Amino acid sequence: MRLNAPTRICKLCFKDIKGVNLFNLVHPETCICRTCFKDIVGRFIPFKVSGYKALAVYHYDEKIKSLIYQLKGCFDIEIADVFLSRYKDELNLMFHNFVMIPVPSYYKDDLKREFNHVVEIFKTLKLPMLKILRKTKGVKQANSTSKQRKDISKYLTIKNTDLSGEKVLIVDDVYTTGSTMKAAIKLVEKLHPKTIKVLVISKTIIK
Repeated sequence: MRLNAPTRICKLCFKDIKGVNLFNLVHPETCICRTCFKDIVGRFIPFKVSGYKALAVYHYDEKIKSLIYQLKGCFDIEIADVFLSRYKDELNLMFHNFVMIPVPSYYKDDLKREFNHVVEIFKTLKLPMLKILRKTKGVKQANSTSKQRKDISKYLTIKNTDLSGEKVLIVDDVYTTGSTMKAAIKLVEKLHPKTIKVLVISKTIIK
């Protein structure tokens, strides 16, 4: 008996995702082909932020940088699920019973692109999400001095929410110096969650 898989199109190269293989049978919703997947293989890098366990799915290499820009800078919302679709089962198991809190962009940037890229990426996991952090000024981290990066806490606020007993997963796209994440953690700590962990799409490589 021959198995026939439905025709699907890779969201990166726009070619058919061909062939019936074990992975495609287990993950029929995968949105990228095997060739493109080779360019964005997850590394699952553990690290710590403010004493809390953190995990980066990828190194922040040129390919990931390009894809994040395509999503965030070019408003290509169709590729949002590319980053985690191959690993969502493992991540859902790893962070079972956690509620996600996304690190925000400046709200005017979200209005301009009509979506928040971090929210769209992590929707793939289908974990509960609380959008309670807000960024009140459009500070571009890439163009900031070290002092300006440390001052990011001035522009982050949090909605008063009862997190007692909750396992919280703070999520973001790129981890560089950690200034934004540390500021987010301080705000979340004030709401007394049971556990805090961090998950980011990518982390810069320290040479």
